[in-house]
Amino acid sequence: MKVLSFFLITFMTFLTGELNAKPAERGVAIVVDPVTWDNCKNSIENYMQSVKADGLNPVLLIDKWGIPDSIRINLYKLYKEKNIEGAVLIGDIPVPMIRNAQHLTTAFKMDQRRAWERSSVPSDRFYDDFDLKFEYIKRDSTYTNYFYYNLTADSPHRIECEIYSARIKPPKVPGKDKYTLISEFLNKAAKEKQDKREIKSLTYFAGHGYNSNCMVSRADERLSLTEQFKIFKDGKGTLTFIDFTFDDFVKHRLMSELSREELDLAILHHHGSEDEQILNGSSLTNMPNRWIDMTMKFFRSKIRGADDTTASKQYYIDNYNVPESWVQNAFNPEFMTKDSIDDASLNISIPDLYGYKPGARVIIFDACFNGSFHLDDYISGHYIFGEGKTMVVKANSVNTLQDTWTNQLVGVLDFGVSVGNWSKGQMTLESHLIGDPTYRYTSSRKETSDINEMIVTGKYNEKYWRKNINSTIPELKALSMKMLYGMGKISSDELLKIQITDASPVVRMQAFYLVNKRFNANVVKSIKAGLYDNYELIRRMSAKEASTNLSPELLDDIFKIRFAPGTSKRVEFQLKSGCESFGKEEALAAFSKHVDSGKDQWYINRGQERRMLEYILGRTEKEMAELLNPAIAARNKRFTITALRNLNNVAYLDTLFKFLRESDDNELRVTLAEAFAWYTNSSRKYEIVKALNEQLKIEKDLNVKNEIIRTINRLQD
Repeated sequence: MKVLSFFLITFMTFLTGELNAKPAERGVAIVVDPVTWDNCKNSIENYMQSVKADGLNPVLLIDKWGIPDSIRINLYKLYKEKNIEGAVLIGDIPVPMIRNAQHLTTAFKMDQRRAWERSSVPSDRFYDDFDLKFEYIKRDSTYTNYFYYNLTADSPHRIECEIYSARIKPPKVPGKDKYTLISEFLNKAAKEKQDKREIKSLTYFAGHGYNSNCMVSRADERLSLTEQFKIFKDGKGTLTFIDFTFDDFVKHRLMSELSREELDLAILHHHGSEDEQILNGSSLTNMPNRWIDMTMKFFRSKIRGADDTTASKQYYIDNYNVPESWVQNAFNPEFMTKDSIDDASLNISIPDLYGYKPGARVIIFDACFNGSFHLDDYISGHYIFGEGKTMVVKANSVNTLQDTWTNQLVGVLDFGVSVGNWSKGQMTLESHLIGDPTYRYTSSRKETSDINEMIVTGKYNEKYWRKNINSTIPELKALSMKMLYGMGKISSDELLKIQITDASPVVRMQAFYLVNKRFNANVVKSIKAGLYDNYELIRRMSAKEASTNLSPELLDDIFKIRFAPGTSKRVEFQLKSGCESFGKEEALAAFSKHVDSGKDQWYINRGQERRMLEYILGRTEKEMAELLNPAIAARNKRFTITALRNLNNVAYLDTLFKFLRESDDNELRVTLAEAFAWYTNSSRKYEIVKALNEQLKIEKDLNVKNEIIRTINRLQD
């Protein structure tokens, strides 16, 4: 990669001779563009003083040229020479827009032929994961702060951040310019650091449609949070749950809860966009008049959006057999106003946050797009740059998968670990911190008060972490397992034993997560054990892994559990795709064994689903055969191939390998080679790698060859 320029690095010393003493063992880079520095110098220095007072050595990096490569080079230099643990990116710092790396996200799968600003992932992993390799492409001519990079074929294909990073980049707030907003936040952050708070109050929220509205998952989340935070395990503090079903318009309840100054941490599970937190769906009611009201509102909204409103009205009268009065008021100003107010009350939008004062110091947005910091305006930024107390949020720049371990090791915040050091091990390509990453609570336990430092200076201290793997504190044991795993000092055999035998659900979940992080001989055993665990998240994640691993050893378990009456909604959701991804013959045989053989009414009712399963399996069989038919349109074949990224179907590998060898459509062959890169957990991964290596020896098309290399590197990583 061509390095375009270097940056002026100014190592700040200021105010007293004390700052000329031996630097702290750990540092943090403060990266700022020159215009922001000129406008916010006093507040930046104030913030840096507060960082130093907390035991970190602040290092100022002034961006003179605005080129991501140079920032990255200098951050790496500071990491090696000044032991920085993180970087705070203040103002208009260039945004790396990453391409050919969708597999490093949890859910983003957009066709890269679309507009680049939409089909690339805004990601600061460019700045904080130094092992990843990037190839510079171009700077956007319209959005001049966007710089496009390819993840190279020979790059590592896992995210393991050496440092943390966070953006302090304001959204649009009426009546204030961005430099005022930055200065106000930095001064607020410096002041808030003086308040040594322990975590005593936590709220978690579940929005409409999230995790299939599964109440079992929410109940078990309370169980895990109680284990992760000492005060809740002791029966003290405030642990609050709010579900979207509590109110027709739950946003008023949620905003009031988030504004409590006593609130320390909020975890928000909901859908989202750049400018909205999506909270409610249609009201749940047992009142017939409410059903009728909602039905009429539905008709009104459809009629307003129709090209021919008269024909639309008649369509609903004829097809739904409703009276004409139900469709007559679509354009009545009174009803239009009421419908508009009701729609706006379903979600939290940016205007709702003008003047809002959130009290939660840390908020986790487990939602799509809420962290789109690259845009001029984005909703999570208003929590940081408002007049409230929120110091830092974790949010996503593009869409994100629902079934992730959002709360992984979140209890280490109770050990006095900074939000940055916690998040460093939880990052995906799309996840970002916005605000002050150095913010931390006071440790509630004397025995964990050194963890924040040890995560940085003792990350290779095998003796220390091996000692703590025997801790009676579940979160410390889980963290120790992860640290030992990172240095290659704990085997999958040991992890599997912990997963099967430990009493703590969060410890078992950590063990399961680590066993399945890289393919090994214990993966199938871990999945089988996890499918029967009593902690819903382990069952759910096992179901997800089982449905992409697709080992024949898992076939019976997948069908048995999916159709069992006690299976929770989200576990069943994950296993559905697994049932549909085996070969037709073995899948239908498993259905007969576990459903058709059932004698009670539950299984008799579920037996009716056989017809749909036969249809889906038959359709897959037909689509796979059509890949080899030259008369079938390329767009249909593209859809079949891209679906493999989610389903990881292994029943038709021979057909797929033949298509890769013989097709004359090189664009589709690139797409197939890329789709194979998603088979990281497949039971037939090594077979895929072998076939790709054989193809690589004879491949003539350069684009296909590069994609094969990229996929082989990912599958072998």
